[in-house]
Amino acid sequence: MSSKRKRELVELSADQLQAHHDAEVAALNERIRQLEGTNDALGKAIGLLHVLREEEPDETPDEATEEEASGQNDS
Repeated sequence: MSSKRKRELVELSADQLQAHHDAEVAALNERIRQLEGTNDALGKAIGLLHVLREEEPDETPDEATEEEASGQNDS
């Protein structure tokens, strides 16, 4: 095999490696975008849960009576 042919093969291999690397980087960047989107959505959902939790009444009088009654039966 001539040195010119060897050099062509090495360059081809380098080009293939670079193409593989570029494809892998693109795939990883896409995955990062997906994960960032998921993270944003989860953050919004958690924020809404906090808002809903703050809006809930602490306890209704009926619930307090039921808890006291059940506590007395356990003794």
